[in-house]
Amino acid sequence: MTLHDLKLRVQALISPRRVERELDEELAFHLERETQRHIANGLSPADARLRARARLGSVALAADQCRDARGTCFVDDLARDLLYAFRTFRRAPLAALTIIATVALGLGLVTVVFTVYNILFLRADAVRSPAELFAVERRTDASADASLPFTRLEYDAMRRETSTFTDAFARLRPVRTRIEGRQVTSTLVTGNFFHVLGVQAALGRSLTPGDDQPFAGRPVIVLSHRGWTRLFARDPAVIGRSLLVNGLPYEIVGVMPEDFRGLGILPPDYWAPLALAGQFRDAYAGREDEIAIEAVGRLKPEMSPEAATAALTEWASQRTDAKMPGRPTYIRLTASQGTLPADVILALMAFSPIFFAFGLILMIGCANVANLLLARSVSRQRELGIRLSLGASRRRIIRQLLTESLLLALAAAACGLAVSRLFLAGALYVVTTTVPPELLEVDLARFASPAPDWRVLLFLVAGALVSTLFFGLVPALQATRFELVRTMRGEVTRDASPSRARRALIAVQVGASALLLISAAIFLRGALAAATVEPGFRTNDTVRVSIANEPRRGAVLQAVTAHPLVAAVAASSPPGRAVVETSGGAPVRRSLGEGGETSRLPIGQLAVSPDYFDVLGLDVVSGRGFTQAERTADAGVVVVSETMARRLWPNGDGVGQLVRLDAPASDSPGAPSLSSAGARSAAVESSRRLTVVGVVRDPGRVSGSSYLDTFRGVYLPTGAESPGTWLMLRVRGNPEQARQALLEHLTSIDPALNNIITLRTIAGLQTYMLQIAFWLTVVLGGLALVLTVSGLFSVLSYVVEQQAKEIGVRMALGADTKDVVRLVLSQSLRPVGVGLAAGAGLAAALAMVLMATPDASEIGGWVHVFDPVAYAASLLVIVTSCVLAVSVPALRAARIDPIATLRKD
Repeated sequence: MTLHDLKLRVQALISPRRVERELDEELAFHLERETQRHIANGLSPADARLRARARLGSVALAADQCRDARGTCFVDDLARDLLYAFRTFRRAPLAALTIIATVALGLGLVTVVFTVYNILFLRADAVRSPAELFAVERRTDASADASLPFTRLEYDAMRRETSTFTDAFARLRPVRTRIEGRQVTSTLVTGNFFHVLGVQAALGRSLTPGDDQPFAGRPVIVLSHRGWTRLFARDPAVIGRSLLVNGLPYEIVGVMPEDFRGLGILPPDYWAPLALAGQFRDAYAGREDEIAIEAVGRLKPEMSPEAATAALTEWASQRTDAKMPGRPTYIRLTASQGTLPADVILALMAFSPIFFAFGLILMIGCANVANLLLARSVSRQRELGIRLSLGASRRRIIRQLLTESLLLALAAAACGLAVSRLFLAGALYVVTTTVPPELLEVDLARFASPAPDWRVLLFLVAGALVSTLFFGLVPALQATRFELVRTMRGEVTRDASPSRARRALIAVQVGASALLLISAAIFLRGALAAATVEPGFRTNDTVRVSIANEPRRGAVLQAVTAHPLVAAVAASSPPGRAVVETSGGAPVRRSLGEGGETSRLPIGQLAVSPDYFDVLGLDVVSGRGFTQAERTADAGVVVVSETMARRLWPNGDGVGQLVRLDAPASDSPGAPSLSSAGARSAAVESSRRLTVVGVVRDPGRVSGSSYLDTFRGVYLPTGAESPGTWLMLRVRGNPEQARQALLEHLTSIDPALNNIITLRTIAGLQTYMLQIAFWLTVVLGGLALVLTVSGLFSVLSYVVEQQAKEIGVRMALGADTKDVVRLVLSQSLRPVGVGLAAGAGLAAALAMVLMATPDASEIGGWVHVFDPVAYAASLLVIVTSCVLAVSVPALRAARIDPIATLRKD
């Protein structure tokens, strides 16, 4: 193609009228020139024009050949198809609006899922060359999951002594603080954080290395766009203002852009220099260089990740060998563009069936639309037959019909974007108004309805194209399969009634509805079961206090002990793991040498204070609990849960028995982390023999509560003054009012105090999650059932109308009302039965896959995926709805007058 040809094609697209006028003038010129040549040869003007026309042929055909030579006919054909499609929609606006609304609902729900996926996995920060950023993880075992964090001194040494990165920064996240009584999140970073990322502040300036010095002058912070909006309502005069964080003044020097999240899933409220860590946590004061931090570097362009890993491993091994000889060190580089925590991934896995349900709604909607288009194709046979008789090819007609479907799908995609935005906003509103306030203050306040980006828009366009094939291709193929001669006489071809395709689509709709309703019933049964079972420990008047600043633990403990609303104080560590070994006939045995047979069993462990069992209402069934003198792990005593005692000593009482506790084999010591120093006090650090002094009743099953999670193990002694323990308070009066009063009082002592939460909220978290899952699935199942029933009703009504002649003949030959009703019901309920069987089978198959996953016990302990009541109730609802949907067309068919029908035809 030459440049001149390209120019002509562009002109034909931009100025079609001008090009057509020039084409007419050129053809007229050639005709006139040929005419003049014949006149010069002696012919009359009339004969010369006739001879010229015969010589050049049809002018219209020549014009068409010239248009074909341009290569732009597809644009002209597309324009004609679009105009024809708009005229078709204008003749049947109700059908077009129905199709748009149905597909828009499915596309909108699927877009909700993609929007969440886009935020968590695809959306990268607005930073310079994000693919060059890698987080540096140090491990002492190549296959271990636990990493060996860096300290500030090691990070500085890595920057000085290695040449794999152009630059690197360090961060400590997240740190929860309080501003004017509101809990906010912050990330402590080195002064070169924003420079390494290549991000400029939207207002003011970002942090500099000079700000990250122990004595840099007045401390400063940089707000995120979310923090600026949340705390200052986007006030442009915020730069230079002073803000009290944990009671200390900080100067606001900048606000970052809206699309910068700090390489995380959600942005913090602000960033502060890492050198100021001692002002955020008292435990960090004077020990900032020992804090466990995360190092992230920008890889040099000429350095591959493999080469960088090898170089950093060699460097780290030399430093580690100097401190811990003989211990190997491994470095792993991971892309640092925002990674999901393990608990978030687990939550997504737990709700993946619900996300899959959104796609089922789109599939049901497409099947419904396809059925509607199949029915319309019969009424358009005469129209399509006329176009075929005028010379249009079947391929051209199919393209026209697919163009109509694509227009409808694109309009549905635009409406689907609005549906997704409304659904996300509604879901966020429902969650934030129903979740307990103490949970909302900690986590959910950080979420906001995300704005769509180009990925979401591209996904909607792709979804429109795929939906067009799903609901438009089969009707287009079926609509062009008819006998042209019979169609031109106005007779509907018998083969044009696509009964097999229609029945298959109905079966697909019913099967998807069955799957969704069965899921909703299972979640409902699980929520009811969880709500009716007592947790087995006191929840109505007990609250949990998490202490962040360990140096202020004594003041906090003194305050809660003297508070008039506090009746009793106990302490508990977060649950841990250990391996118990005991002599006797336990279920798991293996030979350990001359000592004979012993049992080694992995169990849970919990360090508790002597008042713990009384505060939580856990009865000691035999023996005794801990005394006030037994407040440390060195006391050499242990209390065992009732279930664990039966497993370890099935033939006798466990009181007085000796057990040995070991740390799990997967645990490996790591670098000191000030943030987790207290938790180590409750862990098993070495093998030791303990005497069982009591057996305590098991707490009830509160799966997924993150506290007493079906705890069946051993209790070790500790005290409320032990670092890393939670304070368990039994309060007087209303627990929510007591929680608010304690929060206000304790934050005046420790402004960085973590949230106070009631055990009633913790115990009810599982039920709440099941209720959310139930309402979500019941809404989706209801939508699916409405779409299925409406589609079944409309298609069957149309089929009865088309079969009026056949039904009239049957009734004229002696068929009664029952026979006609039975005929219509048998034609429609057969695919319904197939769909019910397929839906129930698919639900059972998904349940088997779910139960086979390693984390099946974590995904809803109260959900029984093979609940027969849920299956039976769901199938009964669908059968009843479908019978009601087909009864009206069946009764209408039974009222057909055979005489009037035969006389009309």
